[in-house]
Amino acid sequence: MMRRQVIKIAMSIKEMNKMDIAKALNWSYPTTLKKINNPSKLSVNDAERLCELIDLDIVKFIKPF
Repeated sequence: MMRRQVIKIAMSIKEMNKMDIAKALNWSYPTTLKKINNPSKLSVNDAERLCELIDLDIVKFIKPF
C-alpha cells in the first residue's frame, strides 16, 4: 500500500492524473489502473518508466524504508 501512496503523491506533485500516465507510457487506461493500484506487480521496466515520468527515485520506490 505504501508504494501506491508514493505514486499518487508523486503524480499530484507533477499534476498528472491516471489518464496522463496512460498516454505518456502508452498503456491502456485499465492497465494503468491495475499497475498503479498494485505497484508490487510492476515489471522492472514498467517501474523504471513510471518513476522516470513522475520524477520518483526508483531505489526509494523499490525499497521505501
